[in-house]
Amino acid sequence: MRRTSRESVSRVDGTGKLQLTYPPQQAALPRWSPDGTKIAFMSAQMGKPWKIFVVPAQGGTPEELLPQDAAEGDPVWSPDGSRLVFSRIPDTTNESDIRVMDLNTRQVSVIPGSAGLFSPRWSPDGRFLVSMNFARRSTKLYLYEFETGTWTEWANDPNGISYPTWSSDGKFVHYANVYSGTNIPSYNRVKVGSKAVQRLFSIPNANPYATNIGPWTGLTPDGSMMYTRDVSSQNGYQLDVEFP
Repeated sequence: MRRTSRESVSRVDGTGKLQLTYPPQQAALPRWSPDGTKIAFMSAQMGKPWKIFVVPAQGGTPEELLPQDAAEGDPVWSPDGSRLVFSRIPDTTNESDIRVMDLNTRQVSVIPGSAGLFSPRWSPDGRFLVSMNFARRSTKLYLYEFETGTWTEWANDPNGISYPTWSSDGKFVHYANVYSGTNIPSYNRVKVGSKAVQRLFSIPNANPYATNIGPWTGLTPDGSMMYTRDVSSQNGYQLDVEFP
C-alpha cells in the first residue's frame, strides 16, 4: 500500500505553509528552481507511472512535462534553471537511464553511457552529474563530466548509498547509508577527485521515516544534514468476534 503525500512550501520555521498538490495526486522529491519561482517534483496516481511535474512556488496548476506513458523520476534543475535532468524509470522492456530536458524547446536527450543509472544530481558549477547504479540497494556512485562526455565509477560503498546531495561548494557529495544492517543510519561523503568514502557520523535510534521510495535525506545550504524521522505510534487491538 502506498503512503499518500502532498507537496507544500513554508518558511524555514514552518510558518506560512502553502499546499501545492492535492489528492489523488501523490508527490515526492520536490526541487526548487535556482531562481526560487518554481518547484519540480515527481508525481503519480494509483495505477499510473511516476511522472515529472513543475508547479509555481506560489501555487497554481502543476504542469506535466512529458505527457506519455513512460515513467520518470528524480527531476533536478541545471544551475542556470534552463534544463532538468531526470531518471527514466525502467519497465519490463527497458532499463533506467539519465535524460536532460531543455525547458525552452522541450527537447529531451539521453546522456550517453547512462544505461543502468538513476537518481542524477547536477553539480552547483554545472560541470558534473552524479548518479547511482539502479538496484534494490544502490552501492555505487558514478560521475559524469560534461566537458569530456565520460562516466567514471566514482565511489563504492557496500553498505549502501541513498539520496546523494552535492555540497553547496561542489567539492563533496554527501549521502546516507540507511540499510547497513544495524538500523543505525550513517551519513558519509566523498570528495571530487578522490574515491575514498569519509564516514561523518551516525545517529543511534534515529528511526528514519521511510516511504515507498526509501528514507529521504538532504543538506541545508550551510551543509547541515537533514533527514525525516518517524515519530508515529502504533497500537495493538484485540477483537472478540462471535460468528453465527
